[in-house]
Amino acid sequence: MIYHTKSGNCGKLCEEIAKKFDQQYEIKTDEVKQLKTKDISKQPPDALIVGSRITFDTPDRTIRKFVQKLGKKLDSPIEKAATFYTHMSPWKSTVATMAEFIKENNVAKEVLSDVLEFKIKDTGKFTGPPEPGQEPKIDEFVDKVQNFIGV
Repeated sequence: MIYHTKSGNCGKLCEEIAKKFDQQYEIKTDEVKQLKTKDISKQPPDALIVGSRITFDTPDRTIRKFVQKLGKKLDSPIEKAATFYTHMSPWKSTVATMAEFIKENNVAKEVLSDVLEFKIKDTGKFTGPPEPGQEPKIDEFVDKVQNFIGV
């Protein structure tokens, strides 16, 4: 799992998602600012989960740049990928953006169409608690990803 976080929300969500996976999966979480693309391209994972905050109705620039560079470094695309987002406002026009970006940059052959959108309560700051009712979405997303990637 790779992600970029500015306020900590996306990083916390990434850790929560990782905890929910079955024991049979080896899950590694990395903030892209602490990672080099060659760390992934040298030994590509079976599946990649990409997390981003939504800013100005689009996935974060830092994660998009990392995905673009990763696509250039990979000898062949990773088999499967999935995406999740944190956001504070409506952003439905960007639902498929990261999935399309992953495919366009040859990072993954297939991207799960279901996206985890995790709404953060707008407290006037960039960091805040999740809106009520968000936590069950994590379990649903993990189930969908596990079914998608198989064992």
